[in-house]
Amino acid sequence: MHRYAELLVHALEMAGVEVRLTRPTPVFGCLKRGDGGISKWLGYVDRFLLFPPLLRWRAKSFDLVHIADQGNGMYASMLGNTPSVLTCHDMLAIRSALGEVPENPTRWTGRVLQGWTLRGLKRAAYVVCVSEQSQREWLRISSPAKGGTSVVPNALNYPYRPMGQAERKARLDRLGVGDGSYILHVGSNNWYKNRSGLVRIFDSLVQRETFREFRLVIAGQALQSETANWLQAHGHGARLIQTGPVDDEDLRALYSGAALLLFPSLQEGFGWPIVEAQACGCLVATTNRAPMTEVGGQGAIYFDVSDACGAAAAIAEAWSDRVTLISRGLENAKRYTTEAMIAGYVDAYRAVGSGKHRSESA
Repeated sequence: MHRYAELLVHALEMAGVEVRLTRPTPVFGCLKRGDGGISKWLGYVDRFLLFPPLLRWRAKSFDLVHIADQGNGMYASMLGNTPSVLTCHDMLAIRSALGEVPENPTRWTGRVLQGWTLRGLKRAAYVVCVSEQSQREWLRISSPAKGGTSVVPNALNYPYRPMGQAERKARLDRLGVGDGSYILHVGSNNWYKNRSGLVRIFDSLVQRETFREFRLVIAGQALQSETANWLQAHGHGARLIQTGPVDDEDLRALYSGAALLLFPSLQEGFGWPIVEAQACGCLVATTNRAPMTEVGGQGAIYFDVSDACGAAAAIAEAWSDRVTLISRGLENAKRYTTEAMIAGYVDAYRAVGSGKHRSESA
């Protein structure tokens, strides 16, 4: 989200909008060791005790405050008379706190925090959702009596495009991927990324002759031990390559060299890897649920994530049409431009400034 905010600032400045980025300054957070336990609470002191008075004071000199992440929704109630536009990337944490996601139970402290976040979201003058699916969930859960909303899809946060063969080979060699066909997954071990489903689909896929020699490359957070052990137990230990965190150019090389991006998420707010892969000319196979279907358009293979064998069958069936799908994916990725995103946000700012809070898709 820090990177997303910085993208917004740069693009808005290029569009002639006066903008200033403000965020909590680590004070107690500098004492953190890790992300859990007391470290998490030290970060909360910075976010919820020290920062709000500063934010309220700074907000007085601006016409509008744009809160770039729904996780900071509580700030909408701390701005005095300054109106706010808020970007809602997803409602997953709030839905979990409401008990709608049994796969992700929330402790009472999390329920308190998400309740506070939701109350703040409802105070925003305008909520921009990054996908139609996120907007549907926002409207269903919040039932806002006032305030506008629109859909403004994310832009690519890096100029992803196909990488030339020589540079790609050098980067893949350095990452330990080397030559040979591979299926790529980009993500984390968050429950909704469905990595247990990922390895089962891969297992079903490589039992087919066309995919028998394929390897599985994991970019980002390493697989949890039980998931990696499952692959090992099913005879795929030698097929697994885990690169760890990668920079944008390494990720571009991975997308450009992959035979397929396998993205079996259970839920998403948007699903950036789908469009990133498409922009690099990589075939995408993902879940047949929104927003994945919304983001991937006509340039992806879709499957039922609850059926690993069926997912492998869907991929195999579409394989002969992959050139067409890649071409459609490249075209689809052109929709996600910074210019289109900023135009949508400027419309939201104008709606708030004019007092005409519209509900529309952009």
